[in-house]
Amino acid sequence: MMNRLRKFLRRLIYQSPAFDLLERHADKVCETVEGLAEAIQDYLGGDQVEEQSRRISKLEHEADLLKVQLRGSLPRSDSFMPIARSDLLVFLWQQDKVADSCQDAAGLLPLLQVELTEGMRQALEEFRQKMLETVRVYREMGRRLRLVLETGFTRAKVDQVWELIAELNLLEHQTDLIEGKLIKLIYRQEELDAFSKYHLVQIMLQIGDVIDHIENAAGRARIMTSR
Repeated sequence: MMNRLRKFLRRLIYQSPAFDLLERHADKVCETVEGLAEAIQDYLGGDQVEEQSRRISKLEHEADLLKVQLRGSLPRSDSFMPIARSDLLVFLWQQDKVADSCQDAAGLLPLLQVELTEGMRQALEEFRQKMLETVRVYREMGRRLRLVLETGFTRAKVDQVWELIAELNLLEHQTDLIEGKLIKLIYRQEELDAFSKYHLVQIMLQIGDVIDHIENAAGRARIMTSR
């Protein structure tokens, strides 16, 4: 009798607004990453990026509001949650840090327009494309994760989440390699002054942080779905 009651109450919580808010927060975070990719494209074209930077800041604020709303929707007890409340909050924190890093990177872009060599342009465009590929996979992982949390931890559904997490781990490694190549290219540009080099390196590190936090969030998703 108690087991049936517990299952019924868990089903009610599975259908609570918390997991809908979690996916909405993930989508908003993904929008900030896509906005950053657009800003980088404009930067490569020599266009002004102030408006893009303001838009990303607005998206990051909207993600913060969803984060606060989600925290308030969670029950205080783990008793009838499919996962530990603390695990969900750590996942949410890492996911939110993606938007924070986007805002930081976008804030740096308009401060100084640096003339890039063709090799640097190609590497940065490769970096941008890899970022878009990463956010596409992460968005799908978020949807699959919600399905697991709402409908149950079947092996097939969990495996689908884990496959996407493995893909994200590989993408993070690939972007790390591109980031390293970009930083080497920047330091090899003798025509750039020291401040321009520092500015560009800081942008690359901030973009790298975006991908790192995506991988960290994916790692927390694996912990949440491990049974």
